[in-house]
Amino acid sequence: MSQLQLSGKLIKEVRDVIAEHDPAASDPGVASQYLSAVIGFLLGQEDMPDQQKQEILEELMAFANHVASDVQRQKSNQAQQASGVWKPGTS
Repeated sequence: MSQLQLSGKLIKEVRDVIAEHDPAASDPGVASQYLSAVIGFLLGQEDMPDQQKQEILEELMAFANHVASDVQRQKSNQAQQASGVWKPGTS
């Protein structure tokens, strides 16, 4: 896969476009369903073997899990720093 340039602005704009289409998509679960459906739609239109499509979907699922975990970890680290959690020094 190529280097992605993910940003808060991009995510907000994508969510805004989806919510313009369906106001219920302001819910993160509904917005995620739309994004999953778009992936399925794009792959469904491609002329490639079913096995290759399945492999792509599995890679994308693993990638989505990785990104979700990374974002959650960053969010958790920011919350800990903001709440003044003491961390022992390395000396």
